[in-house]
Amino acid sequence: MTTTATAPVTNEQAPKTQIDIVRAHLMTGATITTWDAYRLYRITSLAQRIHELRKSGLVIQSEMVTHNDKRFSVYWLDEQTLLESELSNSEVN
Repeated sequence: MTTTATAPVTNEQAPKTQIDIVRAHLMTGATITTWDAYRLYRITSLAQRIHELRKSGLVIQSEMVTHNDKRFSVYWLDEQTLLESELSNSEVN
């Protein structure tokens, strides 16, 4: 069975920068790969955006995987990070 990523649907205003786009994608609980970032958002430098998000304090998990003899990283936020973000957003509202 093959699954493909799709852009998450949210009620939030469309992000403006590549960092905002990647952050918004990860905040939905979805994973992202370099191919997903390019196909969905035309972002060609996902590793750099992940580095910048990590530098800003976001805890992003990653794993190197091999598929069809190709190696690439999969990035995601763990449940604790997502819950903390959800709680801080609900306190603001």
